[in-house]
Amino acid sequence: MTDDGYLGQYLHELPPSTRNITSAAMALARISELGWAPRGGYPGSDVLWPVKCLLCDWDGLRFYSHLRRARPKRRHAGCIPVAEIAERLDQLGRTATGSCGCAQPHTLSAEAFHEAALLLGSAHADGAREQALFLAERLLGPCTATARRGRAAQRAFPRS
Repeated sequence: MTDDGYLGQYLHELPPSTRNITSAAMALARISELGWAPRGGYPGSDVLWPVKCLLCDWDGLRFYSHLRRARPKRRHAGCIPVAEIAERLDQLGRTATGSCGCAQPHTLSAEAFHEAALLLGSAHADGAREQALFLAERLLGPCTATARRGRAAQRAFPRS
């Protein structure tokens, strides 16, 4: 069963299961660390994801399974010189914080992530779209604490 579109900015054609929500939070944390920004909802690991390169503003499609790997020497055609990539990623990393200063606070602890993910699944199943969207934003919306949220997601729903 796939999502009917209203959660598409967070989960592209994926139902809001705890596994998909957790995978999305971890993916967002990882691509942010590597200097990429999503241009659409998380599509899954082996599906093309529209992203923006934060080093040069290039827009294109990438597989998350390729983005989550170690920093590649060459990112894409037309990007900044290889010799500048590490420094630029370090500069981007310094803008990330462990705290959320957003108007609507995001979910940053494992306990809160666990609770909100379960509530999102229930809201979606019950057809409570506004509540589901509110929870999806708390769990997956843009934030300077994306890395911390990804770690919280991993602790909330560890894979065995």
